Amino acid sequence: MISSKVKQMIQRQQIIIVGSADKSGLSNVSPRTSFYIDQDGSIYWLELFKHKTFRNFQKNSWCSVAIFDKKKLSGYQLKGKIKIISDKKTKQEIAIKIIDKLTRLHRQRILKYTNNKIPNVIKFTTKVVYSLNPNELADSPLELDANNESMKAANMQW
Repeated sequence: MISSKVKQMIQRQQIIIVGSADKSGLSNVSPRTSFYIDQDGSIYWLELFKHKTFRNFQKNSWCSVAIFDKKKLSGYQLKGKIKIISDKKTKQEIAIKIIDKLTRLHRQRILKYTNNKIPNVIKFTTKVVYSLNPNELADSPLELDANNESMKAANMQW
């Protein structure tokens, strides 16, 4: 559900900032540089550690992803839901797609961290897109998956 403009920015910047929250609402943000965007706009990334973000995902599937272009002072915040991929075949296929596009040094680091095992893979599905541009209304969604859950997340009503 993300526009080609958003996809292009993600691919150009090569980094996404992932925000999660635990059950009490305490937030956590962390960068991801090992990711893949599917044709349908889903973003998959490797979850290398089982620390705060991963624990948050096990209890709360809502997540924010921020991307930005520092030079142009523009960016987007994507709000949506994650799914921890459990099917081994799917997990391996996606992990290989992600790892194959990494630089040699980055790939070596990933494989070292994971002891050559397939790491956890997260699938993010966008429900709402906001602008992070200073000259646009940041509280009005640019894109919205119009269902009750997404409308509630965007603080909107039918």
